[in-house]
Amino acid sequence: MRSILFAAVIALIACTTVSCRRAADPRQIAAVDSLITALDAVRLTLNELDTQHYAAADSILQANRVLFLQRFADTLDRTNASTLGDQFVQLREASRRATDHRNVSEAAAKGTVRLKQLKQDLSTAALAQEEGANALANEATAVATIENSVLEVITNYRSTQRALERQLQVDSLLVDTLPKRRTR
Repeated sequence: MRSILFAAVIALIACTTVSCRRAADPRQIAAVDSLITALDAVRLTLNELDTQHYAAADSILQANRVLFLQRFADTLDRTNASTLGDQFVQLREASRRATDHRNVSEAAAKGTVRLKQLKQDLSTAALAQEEGANALANEATAVATIENSVLEVITNYRSTQRALERQLQVDSLLVDTLPKRRTR
């Protein structure tokens, strides 16, 4: 008799806890799904960019830094000075741009994990309605920040790519710094 009474009490408690649980807000779940999709698009975009461009640009600078500095010490016409100066800056920024690219990729991956956890919490009604709304607003802000960062990464990637494309022209300007010229 005691075991029947105990089972009945447990069943009553289980029923009241289940019936007191509120249903998940489908709009919040849809909003989280939308944010997850946005971060998936971010990751796909970042994965399409060849990060070896940054390493190539950085190695060009390391190999030619002395030539750049020697050429900067020479008297240059405005066009050559502008070309060499811009190239030097673009190559110098390559390492930082690679780091930014990695950081944005990591932020997108961590954001996806957080959003999946938030979706789970919202689905199981583990968060109060207001807490869920606040968490969703915070994640939407984080995703917008990541999307803006991706635009910056793309712009920097294109700048690095242009620098690599004009390196042959810059190499011809750097040739003037070879030792034979300095012996005059």
